[in-house]
Amino acid sequence: MTGCEQRRCCHDPSMDELQVLASAHGGILTTRLASEIGIGRETLTKAVRRGRLRHLARGLYAAGPSPDTAELRHLELCRAFRLEYPDAVLAGRSAIIALGVPTWRVPLGRALLLRPIPRQVGRSGAVIRPLDDDEPTVETPFGPATVPASALVQVALDHGSFAGVVSADAAVHGGLVTADDLRAALPLHRRHRRVQQAAAMCHLVDGSSESPGESRLRVTLAMAPIQVEPQYVVHDDDGEFVARADFRVAGTNVLIEFDGAVKYRDGGADALIREKRREDRLRELGWIVVRFTWADLERPAHVIATVRRALARAARTAPVAG
Repeated sequence: MTGCEQRRCCHDPSMDELQVLASAHGGILTTRLASEIGIGRETLTKAVRRGRLRHLARGLYAAGPSPDTAELRHLELCRAFRLEYPDAVLAGRSAIIALGVPTWRVPLGRALLLRPIPRQVGRSGAVIRPLDDDEPTVETPFGPATVPASALVQVALDHGSFAGVVSADAAVHGGLVTADDLRAALPLHRRHRRVQQAAAMCHLVDGSSESPGESRLRVTLAMAPIQVEPQYVVHDDDGEFVARADFRVAGTNVLIEFDGAVKYRDGGADALIREKRREDRLRELGWIVVRFTWADLERPAHVIATVRRALARAARTAPVAG
């Protein structure tokens, strides 16, 4: 037998059929769809072993390389479950990711779905909860989802008030929802045993925060409690604009900045030089500037102590007007 004949004998046409099937469904397929064209689990297992498919959850597969981020992998999982359960509605974490809202420390290994079932069930890759007949929904590129306010309240219920605030701040800042919308959604969950987490989120939400890092920093300071004024604009004695700081500690000459690495990475050395000149000017005007990074946010006691030391220094200096 020649090499060409041997390759023809070894070629498995079912692998090609799987690729066509997956392509017809946006790169996703299920054991049910495969069985409809005569392909069983053994062939699917072989395709995974050969790298032709990836196993997402029980009965769910994807073709092509794995997405780069946890959010994109979660959305791929949501698409797969929507193929498996066409009546499913995305909820909570799955809904807000489908709506383009960022999350913080929300586990993304399982989709959260609503379906017309009598009670909550868990299965490989998903938590499925009962769908109320009157649950309002919106359309997303990944299927219907609960409205943003409901999804954000659910994030706070499931993952805590800090996680809820980070996502809610971003949603309010982006115009997707209002603080009033969040408060209106809260009574629907008044019997939930963790409703206080969602109530805290509604109390702490502030759409002026421009990044998840700013949201985290603001909530950390609120726990102290240290009252801050977000997006504080500084002018010089002649009324000329000098800078806009992430926060000012109310009634003091202490400014607080959150340094996400992106602005420096994108701007390079020029961005660093501009930032140094800006900070030098603020110090000349009598402001005390305190900076924090993502690493600092992992040590909330350090953040609070640093701000308190700055406040003690400020108390010994002349106050800044405004």
